[in-house]
This record gives sequence, C-alpha cells and structure tokens, in this order.
Amino acid sequence: MAAILGAIQIFCLFMRVFCFRLIAYLLVWLLPNLVLAATQEPVRLFLQESLDQQGKQLPTDPKLIEILKYFEKQTGLKFEPVILPWKRAQVETLAGKGVIYGFSRSRERIAAYHFSEPVVVERIWGITYGKPKPKYRTVEDLRGKVVSTGRGFSHGLEFDLARDVIFTVQEDSASTHARFKKLMAKRSDVMVWPVRGMETQKEVEKYINRIIVQESNDPELAGRYFDVSDQPLFFDTMHFASAKGRYLEVIAKIDAAILRGKKNGSLAQVLRGYH
Repeated sequence: MAAILGAIQIFCLFMRVFCFRLIAYLLVWLLPNLVLAATQEPVRLFLQESLDQQGKQLPTDPKLIEILKYFEKQTGLKFEPVILPWKRAQVETLAGKGVIYGFSRSRERIAAYHFSEPVVVERIWGITYGKPKPKYRTVEDLRGKVVSTGRGFSHGLEFDLARDVIFTVQEDSASTHARFKKLMAKRSDVMVWPVRGMETQKEVEKYINRIIVQESNDPELAGRYFDVSDQPLFFDTMHFASAKGRYLEVIAKIDAAILRGKKNGSLAQVLRGYH
C-alpha cells in the first residue's frame, strides 16, 4: 500500500513539473507572438477604383471582400484596403507604401515588382458592337485595330508584346459605361474584357449584356446588345505584388496561402463566383 501511495505521489509531482514547464513554454513562446499579432501594423493593400457613369466610386464587390478576408485568415496578415486610380496604385506600390492586388505581369512590371504566385487565371475576351460581328479569334485578327482597355491595365505578356505593334491601345477611364459608349460610337474597334470563372462565349455574352449593361441603368445603353468573341483573345494571371525588395515576408506568406489553398481546394472554393 505504501508503495502505491509513493507511486501516486511521484506521478503527481511529475505532472506538476510538466504543467509548470508547459505554462512556462506558453508564456515564453506563444505570448509574444500573440502580442505581436495584436499590435502588428496593417498592410496597405491598393485596389483598383471602379466608377459609375457619374464618376463616383462604386461599392466594393462583396466577393472581393470575401477573398481578402480569406487571405487575412490564411496568412495572419491584416489588410488596409486603399482604393485608387490604377496608375496611382502602381506608383504608390513602387514607392514601397504597400502591396497591390489584381496585378497582371508585363515585361516592364516584372523588372520593377515582386509578384506573388498566381491567384487566378483570367480569360481576356473581345467585346464588339454592331453587325456583322467581327471574327476575332487570334492576335493577328486584331492587326490595325483600336483596342480599348482600362487606364493603366496590362492583360498579360502576349498582350504586352502585341500592343502598339499589331494593334493600337486606347486607354480609358475606370468608367466601364464610357468604354461601351465609345465602342458604340466606333471610336474603338474592340474592347478587351477580363473574366474569371467563365469558360464559354455564351456565358460571358450573357453576363456582359444582362449584368454589366442592363444593370448600369444608363439610358444610352438601354436595349443595346454587345457581342463577345468566340474564344478568349488572351490569357492572363492575377497576382499580389510589391516593389522589388519590399514586403518580401508579406508576399511569402501570401504565396504559402495560395499554394496551400490550391492543394486543399479552399482557394478554388472562395474564388467561385468571382467574375
């Protein structure tokens, strides 16, 4: 009996020592990390402005908010979204004032920016107005044409190589309605439009006419119908990016979240419905 009591006392002593060491470990290692997480500075995240026909900023897409919250959860980062004209967002990023999201690669950008892994692939479709519908299938079909795109936008390396060589680029403001009207007025031949999550011409054409055009509530666009190219003209990838040598740890955390999300399927799930 004495032996049993002695064994119990030894076990209780061992558990006390174990618990004491466990608490010490938590205090030494976890508490500073918790304090750091609570006090870390938010990362300024530059986003593209999107304007209505009056030039006022449209509400941020709820799906984009969901995606950014996903990356905050997966990385432990805290973002401070800043909505700017796209060229201004690029200048601020190059100045080391934050990270940009929704950024496409080009030759010039690769030399100046540090890009994350691709977040999503975009298909770049051609939108036209009027009959007969032009047969734009390849880059060569755009030779000599005026191509409308958003100001400060690139649509991938192939687009970058062809701009002002095969076709002329007309950069327009962030107001999509103004771009549709220029297309109707024949001031541009084709408008390039990136779409995520849709694979067929019919899906995209329905989305453009029923959602983008009809829901604009612009009387000049009422009853108008726009055609979409039979296939994507370009493919592009969207990234987070920072200036070279800046925010490397932030981009590394984002990269880890992207790779992990692609492996376990969570990234594809949160991107569903992101057009």
